[in-house]
Amino acid sequence: MRLLGVCISFLLLRAGFAAPAAVPVNWQSAERAKLLAGVSALPKLGAPGPIAIWGPTAFPVIATGAEEEGKAETALVAAAGIEKGRIVLFGHNSYLSPESGNEASVGVLLVNAVKWGTQKQKPRVGTNDAKSAAFLTARGFAVKKLPGAPEKKNIHDFDVLVLNAQSITADAEGRDVLDFVKTGGGLVAGMTGWAFEQTSGGKRLNAGNTLNTALATAGIAFTDAGIGKEKEFSPRTDLPPLMNAQLALDAMLRSQKGGAALTPDEFAQGSSAIQLALAAQPPGRSAFQVAALGALAGGTPAVPTAKKPLTLAKDAAARNRLGIETRILKMAAAADIKAHPAAKEFPGLAPADAQRVTREVAIHPNIPGWTSTGLWANAGDPITVKVPAAIAGKGFAVRIGCHTDTLYQLDKWERAPEITRSVPIEKEITVAANAFGGLVFIEVPDKAKGTSDFNVTIAGAIEAPLFVLGKDDDAKWNSTIKLRKAPWAEFACEKVILCCPTEHARHVTNPTELMQFWTRVVDAQDEISNEAKERKRPERYVCDVQISAGYMHSGYPIMVPVSTADEMITFNKQKAPGWGFYHELGHNHQRGDFTFEGTGEVTNNVLGMYVIEYVLGHDYLTGHPAIAPAELAKHIAAIKKAGNKFALWKSEPFVALTTYIQLVQGFGWDAWRNYLYSFSNPSFGPAPKTDDEKRDQFLVRYSKITGKNLGDFFDFWGIPVSSSAKAEVSKLERWMPKGLN
Repeated sequence: MRLLGVCISFLLLRAGFAAPAAVPVNWQSAERAKLLAGVSALPKLGAPGPIAIWGPTAFPVIATGAEEEGKAETALVAAAGIEKGRIVLFGHNSYLSPESGNEASVGVLLVNAVKWGTQKQKPRVGTNDAKSAAFLTARGFAVKKLPGAPEKKNIHDFDVLVLNAQSITADAEGRDVLDFVKTGGGLVAGMTGWAFEQTSGGKRLNAGNTLNTALATAGIAFTDAGIGKEKEFSPRTDLPPLMNAQLALDAMLRSQKGGAALTPDEFAQGSSAIQLALAAQPPGRSAFQVAALGALAGGTPAVPTAKKPLTLAKDAAARNRLGIETRILKMAAAADIKAHPAAKEFPGLAPADAQRVTREVAIHPNIPGWTSTGLWANAGDPITVKVPAAIAGKGFAVRIGCHTDTLYQLDKWERAPEITRSVPIEKEITVAANAFGGLVFIEVPDKAKGTSDFNVTIAGAIEAPLFVLGKDDDAKWNSTIKLRKAPWAEFACEKVILCCPTEHARHVTNPTELMQFWTRVVDAQDEISNEAKERKRPERYVCDVQISAGYMHSGYPIMVPVSTADEMITFNKQKAPGWGFYHELGHNHQRGDFTFEGTGEVTNNVLGMYVIEYVLGHDYLTGHPAIAPAELAKHIAAIKKAGNKFALWKSEPFVALTTYIQLVQGFGWDAWRNYLYSFSNPSFGPAPKTDDEKRDQFLVRYSKITGKNLGDFFDFWGIPVSSSAKAEVSKLERWMPKGLN
């Protein structure tokens, strides 16, 4: 123990922390107190993410998750030392830009961080954030606004750098900033980690943001994870020590060797910290990864299933092991990857005798997203991808697996928590593997538009069933394609791609009719929502044994349960996919212009109802039991009795949907279409920005389109609108549907 104390003393002194010969156990609290002096509750700005911590002098400053019982805490703000310098990271770049409403929290913390980073009261500051520059200048700091990342030639003109880290991607930039810190400089940086892949054209946060990879040397890094539901975060000097992943790993190893057992809360906290740190490790094997692997020695990998899931209450140790395994396997080199035992259960394996083939696949860069290859990589099997030299390093990637939902945050795992892998194509030849296997895709970044078509050659994969409308016919599907041995299959057309287990796909005998139907479905929502011209790529539906949120969820891909696979791929005179599929597709067509608080689960359903009537040819009120005529009457009765109508309206989606149903019943689908198209019609004025403006414009635009004054109708439902909006439509004829007068 004395040796450990000496080592920590040395590290603290190198980082500029005043540590006595006998290191106090609360040194973190003392440093944290300096950073939090005068700081009130910190608000949630934007959609921030946690900072990973694992270095010997890395520690949390502001924690999230304390309000959620039984949940581990993560760091919204964290700090670290490395050699002579100091670092403070914020989990969102908005914390670098204090405003008048949050100066007592965000502003004070930023000033404290700048001073703490250099231990100077008035350090010279260089920043690439205009709002930071203005705020700090107003507080007496000598500030220079930088056009981007600081340049090596003048970086030492400053004592501390305040950086929005989002755009720091050049190799030299990250190294230069780290060298600056090591020689005694301070760094205060913020980033919206989850958005980096989108803003960088497909680069991965733990590899493409060079400041982040450089900071990993200090055992601290931004992550692409999210945080809980808290609206604000209380400053506390006493935070759980096991928020530091290395301390957590050490505690677990001691416990395994007969030391003090961890309490359930400590184990949960430590597991969370370890897995967050593993997800933030840069490419290549790190010391922390090696240590984490050591913690797995001698155990047996867990295999969760739907019938025998791993639960947080009963299987904490097994979940921790599996979580560590999946984190490490996601980053491992192809040569180090072996098949994980859980792959057999999900997503499954192709037979051992399935032939490995070499295939050439055409890539059209004007279509971003995942290009289906009709190939499958078995768990642990390496595949080789060859591209033209001009394509390497341009943001393309090879993806193995389509089940992108991660389950780490769930109390129950019915499969491994993360089973897909994406490997950047940085050279002409890329070797990739996934311990869980999966369908093979080539990822095309948005920025590739304008690049000429090219071919990729993929070797070592297994053919998978892939039906493409217009290229394949029913006879070929039934005689050849559906007999391919990969466990997952796809049906594709220009507008949508459906992915399901091959055992379900083989039930289909009419794929042409099926995909013509799905083309009409997407076309219908594209047309009525004014999105037809905006479509860049096909929608995707993927079946999964466990969904990360809800029964189904929207996105790319739209995720649906395996139990609905047959419904998704069945279309005939008697049967067709139901409400949920159009509901989630509707989410992908929602826009903020016509969706305000309380309508996130409503306006998408209006688009779904349109599909039910115009594509299926059914009465849209038959689409869901909650909008049958008798139920609509109950919704109307409920709103009549409500003391706070809008509170009820915005909390009950089917009550709110009744409002839209009455508009469609009263004025037809053309009025709804014209309302959605009005946002691209300059004669209606600028698009709304706030919820108040959205509600006002809902009233004004719909009233003008229909030629009726809908003010009383909005009042009946309790939808608040301004007096000026009502005045704007006051000369139109008053309208109310029958039964509401």
